[in-house]
Amino acid sequence: MRNKRLDILRCVAVVLVIIHHGHVSTFFTRVGWIGVDLFFVLSGFLISGLLYSEYKKRHAINVKKFYIRRGLKIYPAFYVFLLLTGIAGYAVLHTHNTPSRYLHDIFFIMNYEHGVWDHTWTLAVEEHFYIFLPIFLLMLTRFSSNRENPFRIMPWATFAIGALSVIFRAISVYAGAPNFEMAYIGTHERMDALFFGVLLGYFYHFRPSVLEKLMRSSGNRVVIALASAALLSPAYFWSRDNKFFATFGYSSVYLGFGGVLLLSLYLHGLLPKGIARVAELIGSAFAFVGVYSYSIYLWHGPTGAWLPGLVRRIIHFPTRTLGNFAVYFLGSLAIGITMSRLIEYPVLHVRDRLFPQPQIVAVTAEVSDTSNRSK
Repeated sequence: MRNKRLDILRCVAVVLVIIHHGHVSTFFTRVGWIGVDLFFVLSGFLISGLLYSEYKKRHAINVKKFYIRRGLKIYPAFYVFLLLTGIAGYAVLHTHNTPSRYLHDIFFIMNYEHGVWDHTWTLAVEEHFYIFLPIFLLMLTRFSSNRENPFRIMPWATFAIGALSVIFRAISVYAGAPNFEMAYIGTHERMDALFFGVLLGYFYHFRPSVLEKLMRSSGNRVVIALASAALLSPAYFWSRDNKFFATFGYSSVYLGFGGVLLLSLYLHGLLPKGIARVAELIGSAFAFVGVYSYSIYLWHGPTGAWLPGLVRRIIHFPTRTLGNFAVYFLGSLAIGITMSRLIEYPVLHVRDRLFPQPQIVAVTAEVSDTSNRSK
């Protein structure tokens, strides 16, 4: 069972990144990077949802099993990606990367030391999050006297992590020579986006009445929609190389996407029947892409670097910007979906047989199970 709306958001996130790297549109080149932050908020919400749901059912968190399931989700597809692109680069395209760059990727430190592919830095941030979050939640369960809800500190913890991330980013851009790259890709400077998703997951699983009351009023929904748009807009008006934006702008973006996530979870039945049917068909297509977003994200990098030139040599097309982008965009989807079906999902089927996810309570099943296979 999947949550179609969250798969749609996955699609939006990966398409934003693809268009951003395609350099075909000034607008998307400027703001498409925010798709990464949408991924971060979604990951925080979904991954924490798995752990929250397990605790609600068992009053315990099996950290070992969580790590095994995460590893079987992330590592096979990524290491096959590194292997195949390494072989292709060396044997066909005669590109050479030092062994140290591959080691940086293999051990997920490529957001601090350069790896083979620039776009994979996000995987390092998420991997560090996957390691840290279950340990943090396990500590809360051990030291809290409240067995029913040992995570009550989560709002304060999220605030603390958000404040620390802002401080770290300020140090990067204001202390000495500005390091805008570190402010963008450092785990200690970007963990706040993931933890804001964790906070939303906490309210969704342990304080659902708060969110239901907030989202029940149409006026509140309008305010949240307008506030989300306003919070996302600085990504257009300021570049990532602006000191103020590099310090506070990333906070604004993830807060905006938090509002988008809430609206996607709680808004239903707003469109007239005829329009709703068309929207459902479009949404189904978006959700289909979202199911394969991880592998699409992996493979869009080498696809953009290699595929348009390869196609041009074979059939003398494309020769213009839009043609190059079309080959890159459609190729990223096709190759990503193919590799997902060849590598990612067969491994997940084996994983689910050997290390099944515990059944969770009905109220959270739809959202949490989205993470079960697609994250």
